Amino acid sequence: MFCFKFAPTSCIHNVKLLKYLFLTLVGIAILWLLLCLLAKKSYRVERSLDIYAPKATVYEQIRLFKNFTNWSPWHFMDPNMKISIEGTDGEPGAVYRWESQHENVGKGYQKLITSTPVRVDYEVDFGLEPSPVYFILDGDSIKTSITWGMDLHLPFLMRAGGMFTDLNMYVGKDYENGLAHLKKYCEALNPKEYRGFRVKAVEREEAWYVAFRDTVAFQNIPQFIAEKTPLVLEAAGKAGAKPDSMLTGMFWTYDTVLMNTNMAVAFGIDKQMKPAPGVEVIKTGGNAIIIDFLGDFGKTAEAHMAMDEYMAERKLQQIPPILEEYLTDPTLEPDTSKWLTRIVYFVKPLEEPKK
Repeated sequence: MFCFKFAPTSCIHNVKLLKYLFLTLVGIAILWLLLCLLAKKSYRVERSLDIYAPKATVYEQIRLFKNFTNWSPWHFMDPNMKISIEGTDGEPGAVYRWESQHENVGKGYQKLITSTPVRVDYEVDFGLEPSPVYFILDGDSIKTSITWGMDLHLPFLMRAGGMFTDLNMYVGKDYENGLAHLKKYCEALNPKEYRGFRVKAVEREEAWYVAFRDTVAFQNIPQFIAEKTPLVLEAAGKAGAKPDSMLTGMFWTYDTVLMNTNMAVAFGIDKQMKPAPGVEVIKTGGNAIIIDFLGDFGKTAEAHMAMDEYMAERKLQQIPPILEEYLTDPTLEPDTSKWLTRIVYFVKPLEEPKK
C-alpha cells in the first residue's frame, strides 16, 4: 500500500526490472543446462617424450607413489604438500592422497588400477570427478618413449565451461613439465657414456663475459690466449667489473680446411659492462650440455666428438659459442693429467629443414 500510494510509477518500474532480471537469470540457467547437455563429457590430454634411460628405471618412477616427489610437477609447485600412501605401494589398489594450499595443486587422490612394464593405469580425482590416467612405455635398456595421458571427466554442470576452456593446454602444460622432470631425473640416474665421457644436461644461469675475439690459426691459439688475457682483464678492471670465473675459451667456428677458429679469450664478470675498445661483452645462459674433461687443455678433441654424438642421438643442435672453462690454474698444478676443463654446449631442438 505504501509503495503504490506514494510512488506508484517507480514501484512498478522496480517490479518490472526485477521480473526482467529474474527471466534473464532463468534464461542463462536454461542456456547453461542446454550447453551442458551438448558439451563433451570428457577430454583426452596426452603428452609424449623420449627419455634416454632404461625402461625399467622409468617404470619404477611412475608405478611407485614414493617416487612421485622426484618428478611430479605438482610437487615442484608445492614441495611441502601433505601426502599419504594407503595400501602396498606399487600394487593395484594402493592410494596416494595429497593436500596443498597452492591454488594449482589443491587436494585429491590417485589410485593404482593396473601396472605392467608397458602400461600403468590410475584413477585420479582432483575434486571434480574420478578420471582415468595412464602411462604407456616403449623402449629398451637405453631409451624409453613414454606417453602420459588422461581422459578428463567433467561433472555435468561443469561441462559447458569445458567448451570455453583449453583444457588440453591447461592440463598438458603440467604434463609437459612433469615429463621433463622425469626425463632429467631418470637420465641422471643412468648417465650414458659417449667415447668414455658422461654428458650432463643442465640449465645454465644467465652470465656475462668480457672477451677479446678474433679468427686465429690453430697453431697460434696458445700465443693468442697468452697475449689477450691481460687485455681482457684490464678492460674489465677499467669498467669496474670483477672477474668471477677462470679463463674461458669461446669458439664460434672450427675450420679444418683453413685450419683456424673464430674464438675469444674471455672471463666471466660479476655484472654487465659496456664494451670497451677492442673487447666485447657477451651474454650466455639457457639449456646446455657439459663434459668435465681431465687432461691437457689442448687435447679435448675426443670430448667434443662425444658432444656431437650426444646431440645427434637426441636431435639437438648447438648454439654458438662453445665454451671451454679452464678450471685449473696450470701455474699451480704442473701435472697436466689433473687439469680440469669444463666443456659447455648450449643446445636447442634440431630444426628440421623446410621442404
